[in-house]
Amino acid sequence: MRFASLLVKIPGNWIGCLASSCDLSVKILKCVPKSGGGGQSLLQIDTDPGLSQEELVDRIREVEPNCTVQLTAAGPGRHIGTVELQQCAACRLMADTGCFMDSASNREGGLMQWNVIAPNAKALANLVEKVTELGCTVDVEKISVLRTASELTVAQEKVLQMAYELGYFDIPKKVTLDALAKRLEISKATLDVMLRRAQRKLVASHIGELC
Repeated sequence: MRFASLLVKIPGNWIGCLASSCDLSVKILKCVPKSGGGGQSLLQIDTDPGLSQEELVDRIREVEPNCTVQLTAAGPGRHIGTVELQQCAACRLMADTGCFMDSASNREGGLMQWNVIAPNAKALANLVEKVTELGCTVDVEKISVLRTASELTVAQEKVLQMAYELGYFDIPKKVTLDALAKRLEISKATLDVMLRRAQRKLVASHIGELC
């Protein structure tokens, strides 16, 4: 599995147009494809508290007339809801390439940041290629191998959890390796190896292997 952060600019994208015309930010929390090339997005919109929910819906419909909007106020200037489109390029691209949209948010200049999960490097490359074929610009900011916590052994998870809770990773350390080893009732050398191996897995997961 691959996790990628992509900067995408889609001409005429409603979120980019909305963000350019209003002082707001949009974060897509979930993107679900619909039949016929459409899609529905669960999103969070943060805007000026002086902009009412009704005014925000009107603004969205101005830039994307053929959409269905449902919003709920979630605090001053924050709205949670769904926008359903008859045609959704992002949903179609994900479905065609077997990738999944983890989240997305608008950036300056009409750009969108897509956080994507792909089954493998080939599927991710196919997604980037199809985005380009649509006449969009795309820059790959980050690619990493998606790993799960289950790749740590039960023992590694235990020592990492205790080391974290007792402040072993704090600066300065709140507990020494020797004291931590005594707490866990294992030798200092064994604990040192366990911590190093567990940290190596976590670092490898963060950095990723691009091969």
